[in-house]
Amino acid sequence: MTTTAEARQQLKDKTPLSQEIAEDRSEILNSGLAANLEMPHPIFIHRGEGAYVFDADGNSYIDTSVGFGLHMLGHRHPEIEKAIKDRAELGWMFGIHTTAQLKLATLLHEASPCAERVVFCNTGSEATMYAFRAARGFSGKDKIALFDGFYHGAHDYGMWITDPTSPRDEPRKLPMGHGIPRAIEDTVMLLPYRNPSAFDLIRKHAGELAMVFVEGVQSSNPQPGAGEFLSELREVCRDSGVLFGIDEVITGFRVAYGGAQDYFDVKPDLATYGKVLGGGLPVGAITGSAEVMEVFTGLAARNGVFSGGTFSGNPLTMEAGSAAVEHLKAHPEIYTRLNASGDRLASAINGYCEERQIPAQMKNVGSMFHMFFQRDQLDSMRDVTNENVNAEKAFYLHALNRGVLVPGTQRAFLSAAHGDAEVDTLIHVFQESLGDVQAEGLFS
Repeated sequence: MTTTAEARQQLKDKTPLSQEIAEDRSEILNSGLAANLEMPHPIFIHRGEGAYVFDADGNSYIDTSVGFGLHMLGHRHPEIEKAIKDRAELGWMFGIHTTAQLKLATLLHEASPCAERVVFCNTGSEATMYAFRAARGFSGKDKIALFDGFYHGAHDYGMWITDPTSPRDEPRKLPMGHGIPRAIEDTVMLLPYRNPSAFDLIRKHAGELAMVFVEGVQSSNPQPGAGEFLSELREVCRDSGVLFGIDEVITGFRVAYGGAQDYFDVKPDLATYGKVLGGGLPVGAITGSAEVMEVFTGLAARNGVFSGGTFSGNPLTMEAGSAAVEHLKAHPEIYTRLNASGDRLASAINGYCEERQIPAQMKNVGSMFHMFFQRDQLDSMRDVTNENVNAEKAFYLHALNRGVLVPGTQRAFLSAAHGDAEVDTLIHVFQESLGDVQAEGLFS
């Protein structure tokens, strides 16, 4: 058995350069990324290869962040690397339309069930912000309905969390930190996730709702049974005259080639994309029906909205994204294998926890997975408790010390570069780490 204190010291001993980097930058650079876990200093990654990343000290880790889910093919996939190098020889930024955009737009148009039209931007946050604007412009209504436990990016309209004292059937929202204008509070409505009360609230507020927007699979709570809820949600929105949007920033080209729309057989009016679509470079996209997407054809258009950005549709991203998506299109077996690997990982961890009476569980939808440190049933994030927060922190510390990196958000992923051997190692490391945390008596 290794104690938490021993694991922390071992990590410190192995990562002196990361500690030095943390000290050097502390007075200059404030990090905008989630650290991999709580410890005296973060781990700084120097390079990636396949399913692995290597820190500043040369230590290797099986990477379950894979760029917060975007490296569907693993780090430095040769086809993507070649596409970037070939494009760079021709120039990489022009500020006007390039010959590289139509190829990726066509691939997205063909893959996404709702994508009659495509607009590119730079990030998933931009994509959801523009989708909200499009819905408001098209409908003439101001309010967007989101679900408790959501994450739709870092713009002000998405920076809300659930008030834990509010009723489960009608949640209230609180701003996520300071700096969120109170003036926009009335433009966002919170709905209960996977709860039929949401349908009643949509019907009640249909006259003021521009759109109901939901993640294809909540990254904070990957529930394989989400499809039934999405299908009913789609029907309620249609009957209520409210636009229905799906955030595919994470699920697009991950849970299936056609994203959550294909995986769950549900078609929205609008969908947003990011992450996998860019092949590892910054990207966002808004797609949807031609009728709704017409608002993007210029300010002179009926209900026209503004969209634009210096780097939107830049040729480096377009070529990297096309290489990634074309490879996924040509190799549908990737999804079959990855989804099976995700199920095998979750089954092994959940079986171990049941056998050892450990209050923890792994939720997954295909290659997306998330550990929760409680026994209770989890339908939504309102069910999550913090009763084992010390055990949770210790678990991730042990896993990192054993060579497995899980992102600080705990939203983890497999990539096509994670083979059977890597999945076997993940199972072994997670089980050993859970055993150490249990032996130390950190579970409540």
